[in-house]
Amino acid sequence: MMMGTMVSVEIVSDSPGIIAGIMEKVWSEAERLERVFSRYIPESEISLINREAGHRPVPINDEMMEVLSRAEDISRITDGAFDISVGPLMKKWGFFPEREGQLPSEAELAEVITRVGWQAIELNRSERTVHLLKPGMEIDLGALAKGYIVDKLAALLLEEGIENALVNAGGDIYCLGEYPGGRSWRIGMEHPRDEDEILTVLELKNRAVATSGDYRNYFIRSRLRYSHIIDPHTGRPAQSKVVEVSVMAPDCLTADGLATAIFVMGADKGIDLLRKIDDVDGVIVTKEAGEVIMHFSEN
Repeated sequence: MMMGTMVSVEIVSDSPGIIAGIMEKVWSEAERLERVFSRYIPESEISLINREAGHRPVPINDEMMEVLSRAEDISRITDGAFDISVGPLMKKWGFFPEREGQLPSEAELAEVITRVGWQAIELNRSERTVHLLKPGMEIDLGALAKGYIVDKLAALLLEEGIENALVNAGGDIYCLGEYPGGRSWRIGMEHPRDEDEILTVLELKNRAVATSGDYRNYFIRSRLRYSHIIDPHTGRPAQSKVVEVSVMAPDCLTADGLATAIFVMGADKGIDLLRKIDDVDGVIVTKEAGEVIMHFSEN
């Protein structure tokens, strides 16, 4: 368990003695990265950034700068549908840290949303600092950091001579090389309303896939489903008719961020976005009039 989810690594090898040493390095690296990015750890770099919101710029390491820079890029190309500053909204809706779910009042939402906005995250690349300009702001990297950690672990495996492996952090997956027998890794997209059914299968080699859905972290009140994926523009759980998105990209960081953004944007805008970005594809699942519908990008 890391970053609030299950992380697993599968390695294809006929040398178990060598693998044991490599796996020790992998988990050591994963734990190091968790101490940078996890909101669940008070001493982490992200926790320090949040505590200093509205007070001062915070020096950050190169890894945090890379992730925050990519977050800024994705926010810009999605017109703010992706926004890592939704931390206060995640808390107000009860998705962090207890994951119990609660319905905030209109007045509470109006107050909290004043502390949200990706443009108020000031990155100083020359000084290597970040400053959250509004007091009470909090960034949440749950839609990026898992993908970044997956990428780093896959790169470490490759450096250690492992050519075929699968790294999975709660559905953020990098498929390194091939599955035994020389075929692609096959990743099943779960049916968002029936965990025993697979909607479709994605085949990948040296490629990442990340999935966002409303069927893992959610609560129901008065027969309405409230997902943990927040629309930064409304301050409410996204109501785009999208129930699941899988994005395939060269790296898991990109796939992770875009899957979250597209869940908020909806199917039409999501497909348009995928058309504009080279080497990125996706499957968007909507539920309309009780029917589950799949929307595919061209490739």
